[in-house]
Amino acid sequence: MEMELFIEENRQLEREFLGGYNLDVNLFEAMGLKVNQIIPARNAYRIMTDKGFFCLKKPRFPEEDMDFIFAAVEHLAENGFSNTFRLVRQKNGDSFISFEGEKYFLIEWIDGRECDFLNPLDLDAAIDMLARLHNAAEGYMPAACPPDRFFYGKWPEYFRRRIDEMELIKERVLSKAEKSDIDGIYLDYVNMCIRDGEEALRLLHETDYEELSAESERKRSFIHHDYAYHNILHAFDGRTYIVDFDYCIGDIRIHDIGSLIIRDMKKSNWDIERALNILEGYNRRNPISNNELMVLVPFFIFPQDFRMISRQCYIERKDWDDEDFADKLSTKSEYALMRRKFIEQYEKRVM
Repeated sequence: MEMELFIEENRQLEREFLGGYNLDVNLFEAMGLKVNQIIPARNAYRIMTDKGFFCLKKPRFPEEDMDFIFAAVEHLAENGFSNTFRLVRQKNGDSFISFEGEKYFLIEWIDGRECDFLNPLDLDAAIDMLARLHNAAEGYMPAACPPDRFFYGKWPEYFRRRIDEMELIKERVLSKAEKSDIDGIYLDYVNMCIRDGEEALRLLHETDYEELSAESERKRSFIHHDYAYHNILHAFDGRTYIVDFDYCIGDIRIHDIGSLIIRDMKKSNWDIERALNILEGYNRRNPISNNELMVLVPFFIFPQDFRMISRQCYIERKDWDDEDFADKLSTKSEYALMRRKFIEQYEKRVM
């Protein structure tokens, strides 16, 4: 498993993953449950049973990764942050139950709705939860840390590999005797995106990223790493919860903050005022240093959207038709242009 720096929502992958569940009645009997209803919910299933509502999940990662995830959530609870999921252990105390060669686990179902970043109250609650999570995350010392969960200091290496990947795809496209419409769209933007990647790497080296990363490592801090609207739930009990820690890693907190801003910008036409409000709202709860604000510039500049869709098209060869790819590639390419104008405003207002 290789952990990505930027986590992208992938509904197709979620549907493929759900297809691998074996929803045999014997599985639920082994869990001591009588199931009345099963409903798919993203990459899991919501099950109504004689003992209440639960979320049935298959581990998406090796067991050492799952141990890291479960221990991270337990660490948050021990530090006063209980606004997340609760694991339901089996009768023998294990986290998982094995059934016909597959493992499953249960968590308590949280009844509520997904966060809406365009709702000011929802966005403020998301900012508050993130600031509290980061405070509670410090001091995490798991029994073992899988290498791909250890992201301190790895941004330069990540940027370099992804730039080289864009260069490789470009060479492949240029070498094609006949080029498709998708190839044409790709070639219109690839040079600009490679330059953006190189600039992001150069600017990263000019910041205090290494010092910030070393400080986070000393504090043993971890981040959520997939702080998206669908992982922030406003429950009917009036509380806000953060769920799905599948991608949590040891890294600097500005990574989560930057990801939240980028996700909000895609929904709000890259409105600089909204980005500054997010930073100000977080800073009120958990002060951000100027050095951290500077690291956001290369984070914003790196053309992740273009890089990801290019990889899906030319390397992973996703099962989409040409029209779908063309639409997706055009949209992601436009993000590169809109992001550039946003960064210019950010540098004027913050730096």
